[in-house]
Amino acid sequence: MALLMVHVLAVGLWLGCVLTEVFFERALAAPPTREALATLHYRVDLFIELPVFLIVLLTGGAMLHTAQPTPALHVMMGFGLIAILANVYCVWLVIRRRKYALAGDTAGYERATRSVRWCFSASCWRWAPASGTLRNPFSTIGA
Repeated sequence: MALLMVHVLAVGLWLGCVLTEVFFERALAAPPTREALATLHYRVDLFIELPVFLIVLLTGGAMLHTAQPTPALHVMMGFGLIAILANVYCVWLVIRRRKYALAGDTAGYERATRSVRWCFSASCWRWAPASGTLRNPFSTIGA
């Protein structure tokens, strides 16, 4: 049961990171704050979001041996893995964008920013199915 709580808390922290990054993207979108946005988003991704979604992956994997294989579990695992892969791609985009910002490459920065924002909007659907089934597959853990 403790592992499930760590997993759920990590999922919540991960979602909080994503929402914080959306705020950064909107609040710091003006050209004078490009380098600040790129560096801030980079730091959140590298030092908070990356470790948190690795915790989600590890705790989810650790709970697999005690969970009953149900369709809901398979749906949650599928969407969870898609979310992790999408997030790895987004982290890569953020790292690339920061390099462009620090190099003063405005065109590269703009391309990377469009990709980061597309990644956000295209991957928002990943949360609903995973969070909607989160309680079902693991309801027998610790019982």
